[in-house]
Amino acid sequence: MIRVLAVSAPELPSGGIGFALTSRDPVSLYNACRYAAFLAENRVGMWSESNWAVPRIQRRRSVLLMHSLQDDLPRFVQALEEVRPNLLLLGAMTPCLPGAVACATIAKEMFGDDVCVVLGGRHATETIYHSAGICAGPVAHHHGSPIRLMAEGLIPLCFDLVIAGEGEHLIPWLGETIGHLEQRGIPCARVQFHLDGVCDVPGNWIMSWCDNGDGFTVEGKGIPIDRNTLPIPCDMFGIGTAFDVFDGRLTAHAFSDTGPGCAFDCNYCSERRSTAGSLLQLETSATRLYRQLHAAVRVVAHDSPQQKASAFVEDSTILAGSVSALKQFVRQLERFPLDIRFGGQLTIDQITSRREILSTLKKVGLDYLFIGIETLNPNEIGGMSKDLKQATASWKSRIDEVLDLLSSLGIQAGSALLFGLGESVHSREQLFECLQGWRARYGMPHPVSINWAVQHPLKGEDHGMQYRYHEWGIPDGPFIEAFQGYGEASILYPIAGQARPTLDEVLHVRAMYESLIS
Repeated sequence: MIRVLAVSAPELPSGGIGFALTSRDPVSLYNACRYAAFLAENRVGMWSESNWAVPRIQRRRSVLLMHSLQDDLPRFVQALEEVRPNLLLLGAMTPCLPGAVACATIAKEMFGDDVCVVLGGRHATETIYHSAGICAGPVAHHHGSPIRLMAEGLIPLCFDLVIAGEGEHLIPWLGETIGHLEQRGIPCARVQFHLDGVCDVPGNWIMSWCDNGDGFTVEGKGIPIDRNTLPIPCDMFGIGTAFDVFDGRLTAHAFSDTGPGCAFDCNYCSERRSTAGSLLQLETSATRLYRQLHAAVRVVAHDSPQQKASAFVEDSTILAGSVSALKQFVRQLERFPLDIRFGGQLTIDQITSRREILSTLKKVGLDYLFIGIETLNPNEIGGMSKDLKQATASWKSRIDEVLDLLSSLGIQAGSALLFGLGESVHSREQLFECLQGWRARYGMPHPVSINWAVQHPLKGEDHGMQYRYHEWGIPDGPFIEAFQGYGEASILYPIAGQARPTLDEVLHVRAMYESLIS
């Protein structure tokens, strides 16, 4: 009765960007759908009659990661034809909204009201929110809210529901409700008129829809989700990625599930604490992370017995950089060792403040850290919240110190660069010169991810930019090719206070990048 297809919407109309640590797994979708998959796997309720009540290797075939609409469209249409979903779940970051609209429109053309199309993900969460803070005050709709865009006719009426916030328990409830509607012969797209009991579904979430040009909203009661009881994504969907930094080991995406926010509040980042929310259940986070690494070893041994396991910790910084949580994590790995190599993210200043912990982490499997360098001169771009030790030493000298430390410990490092924040051309050139020197001396950072800053909605804290986001951030044309090799990038949605990038400056950065990696 439940036929579900989950899709991570494409970021580009054509082509592809981003070469650094590119995953084949739609990580955010796995997290959002894990409880529904758990119910299906354990034959609970109506999910026992769903297309997900199959082994995880088969289940993952109906969870798609799309990069570009043109290149991945045939695979999406084939999945629609095979699954014939009555529930289509679309996840979208802000640059992916046009791709989500395109996918939803195609599904509606094929199945009409027989499919309920639900949009979720970070864009929905950043554009539909409580104006006075989490679970307080009236619901506000940013200018880029999909509900507002549909009501104003800027995008078609392609989303039956838009969900902001935590969907882990809401998705199973929707599936059950749609299954009952199907039994009764009621079009699945009419689910918004059958919401009895939905407010009791756990999680901080807002559900909105558009009807006859008007927007409607229902909210949960904010019943907390116990993160210690959430299923582990790789248990539910398996592992399809192998990062080369782990020498070909299959790579699980692991989480401590402390929430989507970062411990820091850098104003250009969509994971900033003031937007994404504060950390949750940090005191038990080390145990949750250990369980996820243990699951990765178990899943690889079962599904791919000839291979070994690795994991990349997707926390904004591993266990929020908490000294007590990191020590607890080390103790668990020392007491119950795992044959796993893992990596994650820490900031420059977190690394220099945790030398002893890093040494013990290395002994229990830490092989790799990804660090955000962004720029050589944070003051030039208005500062960074994570730049904690600016009074003691320059950003460059602290990067030197970190790379020297990691090299001495045998820990490899990659890095992310961010342009379009207000830095000068000279600063960009100087940054690449430093990178050349570091790579010659230490063999790292590798890989290097280059990005062009995109202004996100940030729950209205976007400095008045109020972008609509209904057009591709990088339209078809010369910029598609110029941004090859970048991670996130846009020409239509520059960060507040900055001009759109020109083709020449994008090509200039790309030329320096190609010289670096060659």
